[in-house]
Amino acid sequence: MNKIKICGITNREDLKLITDKVDYIGFINVKRSPRYLPLTKIMKLATDKKKAVLVLEPKNPEEVTEKVEKTNISNIQLHSLNPSQIKKLKIQLPKNVLLIKAVGIPDTLTPKKKKEIKSFTRVSDAILFDYELQGKTGGTGKQIPIDIACQAANIATHTKKSIKLFLAGGMNLQSLKENYKLIDSHFDVVDFNSSLEKSPGIKDPSKIKELLDYVDKVIR
Repeated sequence: MNKIKICGITNREDLKLITDKVDYIGFINVKRSPRYLPLTKIMKLATDKKKAVLVLEPKNPEEVTEKVEKTNISNIQLHSLNPSQIKKLKIQLPKNVLLIKAVGIPDTLTPKKKKEIKSFTRVSDAILFDYELQGKTGGTGKQIPIDIACQAANIATHTKKSIKLFLAGGMNLQSLKENYKLIDSHFDVVDFNSSLEKSPGIKDPSKIKELLDYVDKVIR
């Protein structure tokens, strides 16, 4: 692991704090999220298209295609669609688009969940493991069980060696410090959101500085 993603950016002030210091910046276009932004606002904020990640919960593949064309963002994080729809989407989208599929991780990996991980890994460019609460992923703020997430990462890597792996799910600096070696050996990117906030959608500059100082010292 040598990359950091900060998600849930909603304003220019927070964006300025992180633009030059992180690898991915997430903008959420999911209406159920308290960090929701309309595409028009995202297009104004997402000036660095290589770092921007458009977070979607589309009803169908066509919705994704339309939003990629409109925003020109090439990192797309999906919180819906099934494997066959994603396979179809990969054919429709430009080759440079990175499709990141969010997969919810509960407290135990059932045979059904293991099958789900394998199915999505086969058709996606990257998998983002998030905490699963009542069947929904993203924005729960709950801490993902790191050991279970690492088991899930092993399943994905054994399914497809080239798969890129993101770790999300209430990640905070303390958890990164305590589990650094384990996370470093299993994941490419660690994703932070709610742990860096004063309130939903508003980041805390001191928490961001603390994280980025640690990243500069230990990871870079």
